Amino acid sequence: MDQYVVKSDIKEGLIALGLKTGDIVMVHSSLSSFGFVEGGANTVVEALREVIGESGTLVVPTFSRYLLGKENVWDRENTPSMMGIISETVRGLPGAIRSSHGAHPIAAIGPKADTLCSEPYKTGFGPDSPFKKLVEMDAWILLMGVDYNRCTIIHLLEAEANVPYRFLEERKATVILNGVVHPEGSAWEYTRKEGTVNDFLPFGRLMEEKGLVRIQKVGTGTQRMFRANEMYRLGMEQSRRDIHYLLKQN
Repeated sequence: MDQYVVKSDIKEGLIALGLKTGDIVMVHSSLSSFGFVEGGANTVVEALREVIGESGTLVVPTFSRYLLGKENVWDRENTPSMMGIISETVRGLPGAIRSSHGAHPIAAIGPKADTLCSEPYKTGFGPDSPFKKLVEMDAWILLMGVDYNRCTIIHLLEAEANVPYRFLEERKATVILNGVVHPEGSAWEYTRKEGTVNDFLPFGRLMEEKGLVRIQKVGTGTQRMFRANEMYRLGMEQSRRDIHYLLKQN
């Protein structure tokens, strides 16, 4: 039988990790990892917002795969997130802001939401993206029941290091922003070359060995939290040693 989890359990876990009022936190999540959560995704989102308070900013990836569909249409206000129900719940909150990058948009709510989401950015994870701003803001990255392979900010390390196994590619589609159709919309991406596969798990273990990751159990799920800037510094050091370290070996 699934473990029964209530809001207070989640809040206690977040506080034990060190999350506090005023923090900026980007969350990658799996609702099912907790067991049975009373109130579902809404409970998880409420717990996060209550811990960081009105002065804190909650950020989630709301990526879509519009470029893989038949119509190649992405509507910022209406296309749902494909990153899980917790992510989609944040996207739908009154006052939440979603960025305009068709392939890799984020959503945020809180005082820093406008700074993170309002400016357009060319590539999903490049130096002009919200992911670099999260590093500069000393934000937390929180993995709720998912592993490091779901931690999309790690792609920023590849973009910043200009890894040889990715190339810049323009993907065209119809983009709808505030109801206005842009038929020649596009999203530039660092596409991975054929035959290469990412594996972020060794890097995650290295962060844990270095003492950069805080770990806490809530229900049946494991929560991992670390600072974006500490991840960035270690990741860039690793790229100077081995430019291919974020790839699956062999």
